[in-house]
Amino acid sequence: MLPIIIINLDDSIQRWESLSKQVAELGLSCTRFSATLGSALSVQEKQSWYDSAANAKRHHRNLTNGEIGCYVSHYRIWQKIVNENIPCCIVLEDDLTIDNAFPQVVDVIQSLDTNWDMIKLYDGRPTPFFESKQLDNEFTLGNYKEVPNGTQGYAITLEGARKLLKRKPFFRPVDVDIQFHSELSLNVLGIKPYKISVDQRFESDIIRINKGQHNNHSSALRNLKYRIKMFLERRKVSGRLPG
Repeated sequence: MLPIIIINLDDSIQRWESLSKQVAELGLSCTRFSATLGSALSVQEKQSWYDSAANAKRHHRNLTNGEIGCYVSHYRIWQKIVNENIPCCIVLEDDLTIDNAFPQVVDVIQSLDTNWDMIKLYDGRPTPFFESKQLDNEFTLGNYKEVPNGTQGYAITLEGARKLLKRKPFFRPVDVDIQFHSELSLNVLGIKPYKISVDQRFESDIIRINKGQHNNHSSALRNLKYRIKMFLERRKVSGRLPG
């Protein structure tokens, strides 16, 4: 069975209890991974992770403490995958509702050849596939021209984790860095229909930590440069379908 790792802040006990219970009721097992609280990082620690100069040049706004902590959490999981030589695993954030058919998604992922780096398991918007391949009577594998944002749930291979470790120090949010897949030759696919969704009972940790603030220190020029870069990135297919 693929390892399932759930990212969870130490003070988000209700989230962990909710999601781990859902996973157990589906006959799956999971491991809790203690998330990083961005606001608890020292100035020196933040500087070792986050390149504010590159952010000013290559992203349309400064990152918040919540976004920095989120990125560090995912990065530490990728490091764990490499350190422990984990061939493939599933990473979930803790504010999710899991469909009863989720174990079937796990089975489908395990049946695939590992010639991919990441498989997106959630999209808050109906982002279409560019190309697709029917896997069985229910599930379809596809690639994107516009990789869905968010890191609520994804499968990742050892090679995918190795590629993503090259991002340090980072200067964009983690989900945006994944959208710029071509910079690392990251092979990003997706499996539909998605069998996880955001649990609306819980407020976003990033919003909670940022106290409601998200965008800051932007400008018209930074926005324009970012939009051009994203437009060019979306002209590139996110990954190669097997076969």
